[in-house]
Amino acid sequence: MLDVSIRLGVLNLLQALKQNLNLTYLVITHDLGVARYIGSRIAVMYFGQIVEIAETDELVNSPKHHYTNLLLSSIPGSEKSQPLASSADVDFSYSATEPPSGCRFHTRCPMAQERCSSTEPKLTELTRGHFVACHYPFNA
Repeated sequence: MLDVSIRLGVLNLLQALKQNLNLTYLVITHDLGVARYIGSRIAVMYFGQIVEIAETDELVNSPKHHYTNLLLSSIPGSEKSQPLASSADVDFSYSATEPPSGCRFHTRCPMAQERCSSTEPKLTELTRGHFVACHYPFNA
């Protein structure tokens, strides 16, 4: 929530420190653009659970979880897009303390099927170093 020029200065400083001092950061952000700029590996969370983990370029160029694709499509200038259920079809009655059963994203996912509402998907390695928790991964 910093001014754009200050934000860029802070991110550039973090990048320089990372490279010059061989540092590792854990950055928690809602902005995948920032994560992409500063991170070498990204873990995407939804409702408190990791739904996808991959090297930054792999995750950005080949997302497997539908929520990751939604986040990427929200970056200004992004060419990615994904149809989602209309807001009239989405159940917003869940909270962080009482998430939906099964896949936590199933109420918003365009690929959701009956299995998604009853069975929680396990984080599975689809390709080397690329993990996803989804019964029906995007572009898999």
